[in-house]
Amino acid sequence: MNRQNQKPDTHDISDQLPEWLDDVLRMSQESVFFLDLEREPEQVSDVFRQRCHEAAEVALSIAKLRKERQRIGFVPLSLADYIQGLVKVANISLTPILAWMGIEVLSHPDANSAKAFARFAQKIGISLRETLIHLRIGFAARLDSAPISLLVARHRSTELRHNQMEECEVVLRQLESEYELSELREIRQIESEAHSVYDM
Repeated sequence: MNRQNQKPDTHDISDQLPEWLDDVLRMSQESVFFLDLEREPEQVSDVFRQRCHEAAEVALSIAKLRKERQRIGFVPLSLADYIQGLVKVANISLTPILAWMGIEVLSHPDANSAKAFARFAQKIGISLRETLIHLRIGFAARLDSAPISLLVARHRSTELRHNQMEECEVVLRQLESEYELSELREIRQIESEAHSVYDM
C-alpha cells in the first residue's frame, strides 16, 4: 500500500500539536457552538445568557487579579487581606468571584474553606509556598498575635537579612512553637487542604 495514500492517525497528530494551536482549535469549536446558538435565539434562555455573562466577568476579573498579583508580588498579609487589597487595586467586584469559587465570606479560612481559598490563590498565580504563608499569617491573626509585618520588622533588626518570605516563615515558626496542640492540628489541617489543591 502506498504510504502517501494512507490517512494519518489523528491521535498522533493531536499529540504533536503545539499547546497554543490546540487552544485555538478548542476556542474555534466553542465559537461554532455559540454561532449555532445565535441562529436559534429562542433556544437560549435568559438564565443561560446571564450565566455566560457572569462567567465572562469572572474570567476578566481573574485575569486582572493575576496581572496585579504579578506586579505586586508577595506581601506579608493574610490571604483574605491580600486578596481584598488586590481587588481594590484592580478595581473589580469580588462578589461574583467568591460565588464562582464557592467562598461564602472572605475572612480567615478554616479547614473547611481552605481548599476554596487555595484554588482562588492558585487561579491568580500565587505559588503553594506563598499561599501557605498567607494562610498561616491569617491563622496567627485569628489567634490575636501581633501583626506579622511588625514581628518580621523586629526579627529583621536582630538577624541577617533574608528575603521577605523566608523572614515570614521564621517568625511563623516561632509563633507556632507556642501554639496549643489543638491550634497546631488546625493549622496543619488547613495546610494539608491547600496542598491537596496544588498537588492535583
